[in-house]
Amino acid sequence: MNKTNLKKRLIFVSWAIPAGWWIVNSTFNIFTLLPETISKSFFNSQQIVILPGHICAIIITFLAIFEYFKMLHRLFPKNGFWMVYIWLGLQIISYFVPDSILTMRQDSFVLLITVTLESFVWGKNTSRWKRASLLFSGTIFILIACFSLLDFYDQPFQLIFNTNNNHPMFSQLGIVTVLASIFLCDAVAFFIGSIFGKHHFSSISPKKTIEGSIAGLLTSIIVCLAGWFFFADPQYPLFLGLIMGILIGSFAQIGDLLVSLIKRYFKVKDSSNLIPGHGGILDRFDSLFFTAPIINLFLIITFKILN
Repeated sequence: MNKTNLKKRLIFVSWAIPAGWWIVNSTFNIFTLLPETISKSFFNSQQIVILPGHICAIIITFLAIFEYFKMLHRLFPKNGFWMVYIWLGLQIISYFVPDSILTMRQDSFVLLITVTLESFVWGKNTSRWKRASLLFSGTIFILIACFSLLDFYDQPFQLIFNTNNNHPMFSQLGIVTVLASIFLCDAVAFFIGSIFGKHHFSSISPKKTIEGSIAGLLTSIIVCLAGWFFFADPQYPLFLGLIMGILIGSFAQIGDLLVSLIKRYFKVKDSSNLIPGHGGILDRFDSLFFTAPIINLFLIITFKILN
């Protein structure tokens, strides 16, 4: 185990955990900071809630897409990827505005048009199909992850994990459970694999071991069972927490392998060096990006079956 890298990780964790706790649990509506004339003119006085957790998810999304485009830039130095930033910004705005003009299917088609335009205008003498495919698939993946993170503050997540805690710093213990399960899965798998791992898990990431993977899965199950027992609505049986733990413990590691596969394709070690000891946003939040949609899908199905 690299002691220098471990030290950087511990220093990052020492401030990231309390900061993350505040961001996730804060109930302050940032939308109220807008001047009343602007909110009335552009949003027709609609009740819009934008929490610090929303802002954090949006920032992470744009940093992730920036890192992805930076890797894509290695293959296609001459590009118009900036157009996708505009599209992505409009998607996020429409998420918070109830009466958006286009549906998700139509928005996806607009992205397809944007990607096609970029390919034909800037893609001369390049493999245009590969260029368009990589740009479209990467953008959609990160957008789905972003919306899934934002959905943690909406139904059915908030109905299933309704903690009814009056203390503002304990308002989102359901989200805390999911995040803790994902990140502890990664951390435990890393440490156990580094110390006791002897059997390689996948050729995609040679450092991953079966021992570490099992330890990460068991950690996710334990955290989710505890979180479901204490914070979920009693009408939802405990075995659902077991299922959620299995899903997180499995898909968090699959997401990690997926991003490793992407980095291997672009021939880079880390997506960036933004986070000391961890790499970039895609390196640190890869498991979260891939797992968040799975958890939302699981909770939507659970809510519909039991209500």
